[in-house]
Order: sequence, then C-alpha cells, then structure tokens
Amino acid sequence: MVTVLPQMWDGVLELRPVIPNDLAQLLPLCVEHAAYEGSTIHEDDQVMRWNSACFGTPPQLYGWVCSEDEHLGAALKGYMTASISVSTWSAKPYVLLDCIYLKPIIRRMGIGRSMLMTLREFARGQGCQEVQWQTILSNETGSAFYSSLGAIPVTKTRWSLPVE
Repeated sequence: MVTVLPQMWDGVLELRPVIPNDLAQLLPLCVEHAAYEGSTIHEDDQVMRWNSACFGTPPQLYGWVCSEDEHLGAALKGYMTASISVSTWSAKPYVLLDCIYLKPIIRRMGIGRSMLMTLREFARGQGCQEVQWQTILSNETGSAFYSSLGAIPVTKTRWSLPVE
C-alpha cells in the first residue's frame, strides 16, 4: 500500500513498502541514522542480508521507505523497519519497530506520524495488539513526538551480548 504523505515538500512524497531496488539506497540512510544516534555502522553485506530478511518466506523484517516521488528508484528520504515478535508474558504477538528515520529536511511535517499510523495498521493486519520500540535517552525530540501520539514510555535498559 502506498500512502501519499503530507504536501509540505516541493515534490510528492510517498510512503510505500520497501522493494529490492531500494536496498542499496537504504545503507546510506542507515549510516546517517547511526550518526544521528552517535553510533557508526559499516557496509558488511547488509544489502544481501536485508534482501533475504525482507523478501524471504516468511519475511523476518518488514520495511517501508519515504520516497521523493512515484518513480521506483527515486531518492529515499526516510525509512522504517519492523519485525513481529511474541511476548512471553502475554503470549500475544506484537510489532517491534526497529528503526524509523527521516532526513532532517522533511522532519516536523507530519510524515513521522503517517509512518507510525501505517505501522499501526500493519500491526492490526498481522493480528498484533501493540507496537513497541525504543529510543536513545538523549532523543528528547523523539520522546516528545512519541508522547504526542499517546505512546507510553516503558523504562528498561537494553543489553547486547555478542555471540562471537
């Protein structure tokens, strides 16, 4: 499903599911997103793994991109990725929003809200009752935005244990 986004941009912006041709453009957006969060990522065959994760059967990763216009391969201005998980406590599925990022030039135009409403509809269509995500503590702008949507913060610390 393609969603035409709020018209506060010189051209037409649309939100649509990611297609294989988008994956090469996704990497620079991810690098920009990591830098925004004070982190770094490096190219390490992500495009190949994204292709498998997004387009395998069943998909392990779902993605949407914010594209400049209706032409496939147009410059991407943002992205959102999510997966479906199951809560042990409730034994119910939920959507886990992994990443959401918009280039600074298109922020504060209602696009992030449209993206999260798209994700909410996706969750509903998958039989999920909620969407969960996390943000870095220093992301005060993002936290204020999420609160404006009616999202409720859940305070936890995320840990990472390398396998290798």
